[in-house]
Amino acid sequence: MNRPPSREKKSNSIPPTQSLRKFLQQHIQSILIMICSAAVVIVMGMNGPRADVAGVVSEPILQKSSVSPTQPLKIDRNQNSSAQAPALAFDKMGQPTSPKASVPLPSLPVFPVQKPVQENVVINNLVQTRLGHFPYQDADPNRLVNAGMFVRGTYERSEQLDQEADAAFQQMKSAAAMQGVQLMIISGFRNISDQSVLFEKQIARRGNEREAARSSAPPGYSEHHTGYALDIADKKSDTDLKVAFEDTAGYEWLVANAQQYYFEQSFPYKNKQGINYEPWHWRYVGSSRASKIFAAARQQ
Repeated sequence: MNRPPSREKKSNSIPPTQSLRKFLQQHIQSILIMICSAAVVIVMGMNGPRADVAGVVSEPILQKSSVSPTQPLKIDRNQNSSAQAPALAFDKMGQPTSPKASVPLPSLPVFPVQKPVQENVVINNLVQTRLGHFPYQDADPNRLVNAGMFVRGTYERSEQLDQEADAAFQQMKSAAAMQGVQLMIISGFRNISDQSVLFEKQIARRGNEREAARSSAPPGYSEHHTGYALDIADKKSDTDLKVAFEDTAGYEWLVANAQQYYFEQSFPYKNKQGINYEPWHWRYVGSSRASKIFAAARQQ
């Protein structure tokens, strides 16, 4: 059998570069859509919930709150703290106020300053008391001035005080006189020698030093040595150096006004020094010098 002469088949193959180009031209739109979709998925995955190392999905950073913008932020007060923080106000939910705005802090309680328990012990160790009295030195003579006269009947004498105590006493005396009260000095500065004579008389009267010290200080232990202490009388009432002085207009005025002139009673009723009540005995504590002199006694 005779076969017809064979003819070579015409090749339909396309070069690789032309095939890729034709493929891209036909499917370019689908490819772009796939790329954009992948990008969106990636972005959403970054802003969405994140899984920690253990694989637990954590909550998003920002959540929609049910609290209205006009309501203050609620603060958890179940904390181990005695102070409660103030509420923070928000202008818009999720946006705090300006960082420059200061948040008011709660005021701290003010507690009175308490002195150490051992302070009095130290003072007592340094300042040796005698029969309830503290030691004092004689005043500087150059600081003493005439403070007035003590006059009863035909008896009279001049008294002295430290210049600071005298200035305050004269002001106090004038203020009392304007209200019809006449204050008078009985005794002011008294040196150690005169105090020794007085104390010996008290021993003879009371029977022993301890009982004598309840009414008069031993020499070297009297506040009168300083020039800052004085005994005061009501000029209209003969109650000098007597407890009955507390019933006079003079004592009533002193109780109400003496502190304005920095005078205080040295031996009030039931004082801790164990000295008999002396409503007539007052000391000046209005200057730094006077305050230092009576520092130990005032801590009793």
